[in-house]
Amino acid sequence: MRVAIIALWCSFSLEAQQQLRLPQQRPLTNRASELKAEEVAQGLQLSQVLESVNRHYPPLRAALLERPLAEADQLVALGRFDLLLRARLEGQKFGFYENERFQMQVEQPTTLWGSTVYSGYAQTTGRYPDYDGKLLTNDGGQYFGGVRVPLARDRAIDSRRADLAQRRIGLSLADLSIDQQRIAILQGATRRYWDWVAAGRRLMIAKALLDVAQARDSILTEAVRLGALPQFEQLDNQRLVLQRRNNVVEAQRAIENAAIELSLFLRDDQGKPRLAEESQLPLAFPDPGALEDAQLLADLEAAQARRPDIMRLIFQRNQVEIDRRLAQNQRLPSVDLFTEYVRELGTGPVKRGPNDVRAGIIFELPFQRRQAKGRVQAAEARMKQIDQRETFQRDQVTAEVRDAASAVRAAYERSRVLHEELRITRQVEEAERTRYELGDSTLFVLNQREQSTAEAAVREANALADYYRAFAAYELAIARGLNPVTAPKVEDAMPKLPVVP
Repeated sequence: MRVAIIALWCSFSLEAQQQLRLPQQRPLTNRASELKAEEVAQGLQLSQVLESVNRHYPPLRAALLERPLAEADQLVALGRFDLLLRARLEGQKFGFYENERFQMQVEQPTTLWGSTVYSGYAQTTGRYPDYDGKLLTNDGGQYFGGVRVPLARDRAIDSRRADLAQRRIGLSLADLSIDQQRIAILQGATRRYWDWVAAGRRLMIAKALLDVAQARDSILTEAVRLGALPQFEQLDNQRLVLQRRNNVVEAQRAIENAAIELSLFLRDDQGKPRLAEESQLPLAFPDPGALEDAQLLADLEAAQARRPDIMRLIFQRNQVEIDRRLAQNQRLPSVDLFTEYVRELGTGPVKRGPNDVRAGIIFELPFQRRQAKGRVQAAEARMKQIDQRETFQRDQVTAEVRDAASAVRAAYERSRVLHEELRITRQVEEAERTRYELGDSTLFVLNQREQSTAEAAVREANALADYYRAFAAYELAIARGLNPVTAPKVEDAMPKLPVVP
């Protein structure tokens, strides 16, 4: 009987034999190094997905709006330095003294020692009592201008400059928040992409197994018709065809689910989700690389300067430092120096002038100053809290990087071992097929060898996907793609003298 099968096998054309053998080879290749150069670049690439995320992904676009929000807050703080116009019109009627007074004044707060510059014009008519004689003007009115300069409290810092400095730090915090969300989103997109590629590999492997069983079915059908094989052999192969067809259906569902998940990140030019087609699947994974100790040490150091969660604490501490300086400033006495120039115009009852220069000092000091002391204590306590959190955050970053590196190395080692297993399993399958063709094996054993090769290929594909998912987590842990941030100083955020915002 075995001789009859061999004769029947030999009677088949070369094309039929190729249909039996070829479907097992190419689909079970999981690495780009085993493909031709022109085949490697085929399919949807990760860079295309990430570009789509940067351009169209709604949560990232929403995160980018944190920058305009911070700029709006800074504009609000700058508004406290706006040029102010004051106007006043008052009159006194139905009494012994009847008069009218009009006064208009512009006032400009500045960042120069907390000083304020003002200028205006005033004119009065009617009679004033002697004790209000300073309100009198001649018929041409009077021009005046002056400056108020704090000598103690509010000289080095005041609420306006403190608010502006904190809003400027808020801009940096907004940028850090955007960066943190961006790398997390890109990492999520990367994971979804490799999930889709791995699902595609599993589908291709399932289809390859089905193709082999279907190609063999025609041979077995002819052998049963000629009486060379019992009906049982064909029925068993048909059972195998149905089983592998079920595996294809399951793999098809898995890749459709992966494509739907990926579509949240992969979008068209209008920003709408786009389903990746099976025809866009890459033919293989890129070959993984080992993570060297020197690279890990360099990445650990870089992560401490790049991680947004660490830098956010530093910037928040600077904001609290500004609160502390402002509170300390409020413990000082208020000693304000003012000087004013007045020019009288026209003729009238005013005897002073026509040019006067006035100067003086205003002193004010609350005795207890408990409000300022409480704010100093609160700011110092918050700074100690932030210091402890920063210390722990740096330790946590180091642990996250080391854990991610461990996962990368484990996945790399698994992929290397499974690649070797697949190579040997494929050789065993080929040897088993040769034995079957020579009559030294059975179809059942050959099916088992084919199944073992397919399972080894699936395990390698999963290990490669695990490697690239782990590498994506590693890149998130070290904040790759972000530039190192130098620890800022509070003075960098303070308004520069003598700028008037």
